[in-house]
Order: sequence, then C-alpha cells, then structure tokens
Amino acid sequence: MNNPLNYITQKDIDKLGLSQYDLATAYQPSKGGVWHVRGGENKGKTLWVVHRIRNLIDKGIISPENGVGNLTFKGKYALGYQTLKGDDLRQYLWDMTHKPYKNVWVVIDEIDSEFPARFFTDKEQTEIALRMWHTSKLGNRVYMTSHIGNSADVIFHLSTHYYVYPNFPNFKTNSLDYTIYDRLNNDISDWITWDIIPSMLIYNRSETTEDTESEQSKIRPSLRKKAKNHNGDNVNIDEVLEWKEASHLS
Repeated sequence: MNNPLNYITQKDIDKLGLSQYDLATAYQPSKGGVWHVRGGENKGKTLWVVHRIRNLIDKGIISPENGVGNLTFKGKYALGYQTLKGDDLRQYLWDMTHKPYKNVWVVIDEIDSEFPARFFTDKEQTEIALRMWHTSKLGNRVYMTSHIGNSADVIFHLSTHYYVYPNFPNFKTNSLDYTIYDRLNNDISDWITWDIIPSMLIYNRSETTEDTESEQSKIRPSLRKKAKNHNGDNVNIDEVLEWKEASHLS
C-alpha cells in the first residue's frame, strides 16, 4: 500500500501544525493480520502455516520468542516459543486482545476444536473473537486452520483478512499450490510455495491441538447427570474420572 505522506506537501503539513513526531505516528501501515487456512484432510493446512512461519523467522521478520500456539515447534524455531493449549491458549488470546500485545504471532491449529461454532453462548469466546479486529493494526499475526464448513466461531470467520486454500503438497517438486482470498482488496489469486519438505520436520505432526490432560479428566455430561440423580446434588463429580464413574454406575 502506498504511503499517503508521499502525496502531501510541506505547505500542507505546516497548515496542519504537525511536528516530526506527529508525522512519524500519522501513518503506520499494518504489519499483521488474520490468516484462516481451510480445507479437507491432508490438504496441507497446518503445513502452510508452519512453512510461512519458518520463512518469516528465517527472514528475521518475526522471532520464535514472540510466538505461541497449540502446535509444538522443533529446532531453532522452538527457541523461546510457547506451546499453549486449551485454557492457557484462551488466556493468552484474552491478554493479547485486552492489554493489548503488539508484534506477536499466534497459531490456532484446528480452531474448530478451540473455538467451535456451536458454543454461541460463550461470552468469553465472543469477546476474544470480536477484538480480533484489532490484530492487524497492532502488528500481530494470527494463523488458524479449520476444516471446510461452518465449524469455527463465525466471528473468527468475519475477522479473517486472508483465506488460504492449500491443494495437497507435492513431494516430487517440493512444493505446495494454494489459493488465497484477500478480503481487504477483494482479490483471489493462485500461488505456489517451495521447499516445503524441511518445514514438515520442524513441528510435531502427531499431537492433539487441545489440552490432552484436561480432556482425559472430562466427564461425559450424560454420566454427570446420572451421577447426580444417583448420589444427590452434593456429589463432587469433577474429581471423578469418567471411567471410574461409569464403573460406579454399572
């Protein structure tokens, strides 16, 4: 984007009574944005995100210590980076959108699991999503992936600046074709990125994106209801694991 200061004269500046400091803060082009990578299984959604982050780190545009996400990175890309999942990731996003942070980057892989569309009554989720509109102008970058369909919070959809649709990695050519929809300029274009195979080596491709420990301790709502009916309202069901509760009810 062109800098509007290139098209204004000193005479205009004098009329406005602006100092050099005023000019320095008058126009600050966005360095951030929200990228939403979408597609079916094995299309290369997470790979596209990791590959982009790898390139940005290699070019010195971003650094690992300013990044968090529910993926685990490896090698030099993990130095200072924080892996956050579940409530920890939500807390970071809350802080990022309320304090607010600047020049940070976040990965929300499989956002349909972290911020699903059906949790429409979750006020915390809604407030985080609404404040994603500030991401771009603060120089923050958010990379999220989801499957095709209405699987993620609709407000995250609306706050997306760029939709990315990868089309299967090609290992023979070491490349990945993708289509990008730039919502800011209403433009659709096809691209190809190279040297993707090394990017597959720098993240853990066999981990779950949610907080596994909390998920293992979670009790099915139907069992929770049965336990209350069976033992009364005073039972501390949160301290009982699902398989133990199922055994107790049988």
